[in-house]
Amino acid sequence: MKRISIIMATGFPGLLGLLTLILAVHGNIETASARDNRPAALSVSTREIDLGAVGSGESARARFQIANTGEGRIRWAIEELPGWESSKEMGLTGECSAVPSRVDVVLSSLRGRSETGDHPVEIRIASGRNSLVLKRTLAEGTYREALRIESDEGGRTLFLKFSLTDTKSRPALEVEPRGFDLGDMEPVKEITRKIRITNTGAGVLRWQAATSAGGQARVTAGTGRGRYLSLLNEALSTGGPYTAPGHLKDVLQAAGNWVVEKGYPRAAGPGCTMKLQIQGTGAVLYGKKGSEEARVRVSADEHPAREMPLPELEGRGFEGIVFEDLSEGLHNLKIQVEEGAVILEGIFVSDMRANQPPSAWARLTPLSGTTTRETDFVTVRMNLSELRPGIYTDHVTIASNGGTARIPISLNVTGEPAPKLLPVYRYTRDNDILFTTQPDREDPRYLGAYQRAGLAFRLYGPGTAGTVELYRWYNPSIGDHYYAAERSGGRKNLAGYLFEGPIGNIATIRLPGTRELYRWFNPETNRHFFTTDSAGEGQGKRGYRFEGIVGFVLR
Repeated sequence: MKRISIIMATGFPGLLGLLTLILAVHGNIETASARDNRPAALSVSTREIDLGAVGSGESARARFQIANTGEGRIRWAIEELPGWESSKEMGLTGECSAVPSRVDVVLSSLRGRSETGDHPVEIRIASGRNSLVLKRTLAEGTYREALRIESDEGGRTLFLKFSLTDTKSRPALEVEPRGFDLGDMEPVKEITRKIRITNTGAGVLRWQAATSAGGQARVTAGTGRGRYLSLLNEALSTGGPYTAPGHLKDVLQAAGNWVVEKGYPRAAGPGCTMKLQIQGTGAVLYGKKGSEEARVRVSADEHPAREMPLPELEGRGFEGIVFEDLSEGLHNLKIQVEEGAVILEGIFVSDMRANQPPSAWARLTPLSGTTTRETDFVTVRMNLSELRPGIYTDHVTIASNGGTARIPISLNVTGEPAPKLLPVYRYTRDNDILFTTQPDREDPRYLGAYQRAGLAFRLYGPGTAGTVELYRWYNPSIGDHYYAAERSGGRKNLAGYLFEGPIGNIATIRLPGTRELYRWFNPETNRHFFTTDSAGEGQGKRGYRFEGIVGFVLR
């Protein structure tokens, strides 16, 4: 055929272009036909993954793809690494077509950051809901492990390269809190919350913040329509027994040895259970591992209990799917810790009633930053005045070179806003000052020990621009009340003080019609005195020292 083509082209030059076109078209038809019938073949997106250096307590992550370059579907299996302890006898299996299977690899050093010696190493390989966990103890050094991938149509080898070091090697993002549950809110003009950003690794952490309207860096389990329920109870002291926060006390029951860790429930041993009633079609559990080994079993309604995978995120956090695809309505969830220690932070409930707020409802400042050892804060300012009654959920994404965190924000907007100004009444017992905006809601036995001194000043209602919540504490052993505009209490050592919650909002800048609320302290009795009198009502002659301004209150 090739010789005939040359003769024709030589004898009839005008036919050369036509002949070339015919052969080209004929060749294309053959190529397309061959492609439609080509046999299945296994393809792996890369031959080697370099996970870099991994220090004590650190993790490295990567992703590759498995695809079929031919027609139809093929079954594939990732075999266990020789010499490694495996969670499965048959490795990790799956199926793929021209649409590839995505496979995530997480290599973690399980050695504590203050420990020495060899590294207990874990390699977690996951595709979809299935995962393969490989474990082995290795010394400091460089390794190159051959991961074998077999299929119906042949096999491939993927090399995992990594180094184990005795020092931190990379930045690591950690954020607090993991989510905001604002509960029932009036449609006020503005409320503010802060996200705490820390670098628990080495080097410089570079981060960027965005709302859902500003882009999403990663999609995780609890990012659909739904509502985040926080288990945080700020009224509890670390180490004490955990009880449900007020907005969950009617739907949450905890049994067993749950103790408080920074306001969250921590399972201190096996047998800790938690029952929660939700409305929705599924739930994702947010938490942290408190030990290397942790096992949690979950059940919903009459469904049999099953072990819930705890896929780790940055900072030992996890997002575990409790259940999904439940019928719409009320469901009873049961969470039971069978081994190890876990800290439960919140639950994202899939709920079709939830709405996405308008794109401009939340503002973040700053939008980016860098940190080595210091702590950064992102202020979230939310305008609720344009939100109609209903459930709303949004997400704030913190993306960095040390990991990514998505922080849900949920609230239920109710009817008309609360009063803008709150009268604050003053009660005294010796030099102890009790401020309250709701004397009728105080315990009569508690309030009866004080003498009412009348109206002290006024505070702002929730959501007022330029204000933050004013919190109250009480120390029963010395009979002393303490007030601060920071939930942490500022720089005060509040050991022995009981957190009693916010009493209203105090201005952080001098607004029209305001004056200072001053704080005095007696170092001999360790008691405080609060007043709007700049002279301290003469307490300076009684051993009290001026400590500063708490904020600004209305006359």
